Amino acid sequence: MAHERPPGGRQAGHGYERIGERVSIFQNSRVWYANWQEGPKQQRKSLRTRNHDVARQKARVLESELSGAVPRQAGTFDVAAVVQSYLDWQDSNDRAAKTMMKYRGVLNRFVAHCHTAGVRLMHAISVQTIDEFGVRRRRDGMAAKTVYTELTIIRQWLNFAVTRRMLTASPVAGTKLVKPKPTPRDYWRQDKLDAIVDAAKGPYKAAYLLMSETGMRVGEVIHLTWDDLTLDGPAPVAHIRAKEVVAGAKPWRPKNGEERAVPLSPRAVAMLRSLPRRRRWLIDRMNGTAATANQPANDRHILAYLKTVLAKLGLEGTNHKFRHSFCTIAVLAGVDFFTLRRWVGHVDEEALKIYVHIADEQAQVTMRQLTERRQAAGRPSKPTRGRQGISKVSAKSPRGGRGTGGGSAKFQQSHGGKR
Repeated sequence: MAHERPPGGRQAGHGYERIGERVSIFQNSRVWYANWQEGPKQQRKSLRTRNHDVARQKARVLESELSGAVPRQAGTFDVAAVVQSYLDWQDSNDRAAKTMMKYRGVLNRFVAHCHTAGVRLMHAISVQTIDEFGVRRRRDGMAAKTVYTELTIIRQWLNFAVTRRMLTASPVAGTKLVKPKPTPRDYWRQDKLDAIVDAAKGPYKAAYLLMSETGMRVGEVIHLTWDDLTLDGPAPVAHIRAKEVVAGAKPWRPKNGEERAVPLSPRAVAMLRSLPRRRRWLIDRMNGTAATANQPANDRHILAYLKTVLAKLGLEGTNHKFRHSFCTIAVLAGVDFFTLRRWVGHVDEEALKIYVHIADEQAQVTMRQLTERRQAAGRPSKPTRGRQGISKVSAKSPRGGRGTGGGSAKFQQSHGGKR
């Protein structure tokens, strides 16, 4: 394929661009390759990038190695070019679309930060550059966990640059990134979950009910097909598994590639049986256009409608709060973590710590209530005064109720008497 002659390069013909005396580069299926003659044979090597500038930089390094000259000094690569090279590498490893979107957003923000700070080349990045980026993100209102995640991505990118000889050493090598402590998050109690589901209509109601009854992620709910459901038999389940959404595109996969069978509650089964089966997806895209008629629902539409419902109920939250609420309610009901993980899939350590913390708090509340009830059962109440002074009945009668703590007789009987 033919390419325009870029500045600093020489056209070699047949779509090849000559970089040095021996190496040429060409593009095949959007990926750049290097080509050179070694003895009687021609050699080809993928440069593992779709970025033209990055391909030329890699080809120059290869040219220097083949000629025996001193290779280009590591660290003189452009920051933006190295970011693009890293994104191309991640994309070639078949990363999920949402993961790529997150990486691209974080690293492009870091490139903009570097340019503002006057940092254009890799060797100019310092610990201070990275620390200032973290401070700026906190000033933007980002949570400590979000900033920690973004700084972790930047560290991974720097390590990639070192392994590709685009950087001599990572500026943060030997330093430790402090992980923020998990903080308990609020969750919707069962009555609030029921109110949200009751207030929703149409496909939205089905999505919210499934998330609240199973703990599935919103992406898992909208990618359910009718073939994923097993509603008959003693154990109805929904199968979470990879599937092709658009022909020729990357298939959708559950988080971490983890496939599982989620048990369905009787309420969820009843709802699913009442839904009309029109197309492949359990919940169709809700804009109704012909171009998207056979595509799953959009999670942003589900979130936007949820915000409307929550505003009417005076509540706050996102789609993910359904999952957090389900897990919290399950833990408080005594479901062990092994079973919970089988139901909801991967749960990171931070979330587990939060659920353990909530369960511990609930255990303390329950113990405190038990102690108060036992103390009340064993403590004689003060005699009451009627119109004519102290009531003789309430002071003497063993069944009088208030004089001898008779009001807790049922508790005493159920616990084997007073202690």
